[in-house]
Amino acid sequence: MKVHEENESYPQYALMLNLMNKKAVVVGGGQVAGRKIKQLLECGAKVLVVSPVLIGDLEELAGEQRIEVRRKPYSTEDLQGACLIFAATDDPEVNQLVAEDAHQAGIFVNIAHASEGSDFTNPAVLRYGHVQINVSTGGASPTLTRHIVERVDDIIDERLEGLALHLHEARQRAQQDISAAKKRQQILRAYGNACWEAWEQKRPFPIWEEWYSNNE
Repeated sequence: MKVHEENESYPQYALMLNLMNKKAVVVGGGQVAGRKIKQLLECGAKVLVVSPVLIGDLEELAGEQRIEVRRKPYSTEDLQGACLIFAATDDPEVNQLVAEDAHQAGIFVNIAHASEGSDFTNPAVLRYGHVQINVSTGGASPTLTRHIVERVDDIIDERLEGLALHLHEARQRAQQDISAAKKRQQILRAYGNACWEAWEQKRPFPIWEEWYSNNE
């Protein structure tokens, strides 16, 4: 198996993680850590925060018992059982120590303000119900990422959320109505195209039962 050199350049691998009830450790209690923590909670993760001091928003989350808090300086034992680590203190030396311990334990780590030393970066996220659009410049320019997000948000309207829900419901109906997997896939692709055209032209989405009876 080929071992790649550290100076070789490769794109980051994009994936969506299911963090429901999985443990994530955030080392730090400031603004940057707070943003990471809120995003993790939105995804259903169990969050452990390691920091002697917390900002007000995090104190509220701790008071509501939505996060576990260890009010102390970081130590290696804090990473035990975690699937993701975030080093988000204002001390680069502490962040580097967290990263080294995470790498030693084989756990993916994100280092605040140091994408080149991180195993992953967090994209900017736009959510429209079932639809999630992630935008990343691989840590090259958060400013460019923000501008791209704003431009995308300008051209997407709220009907996209309705379209995703409409197609989700149609998929469930198709699983009941069409037993052959290959035919079901073809029909759903054609129906999805018809719904997309309706979204672009701002027309009502075709009703599954009527559309399917005319296209089976």
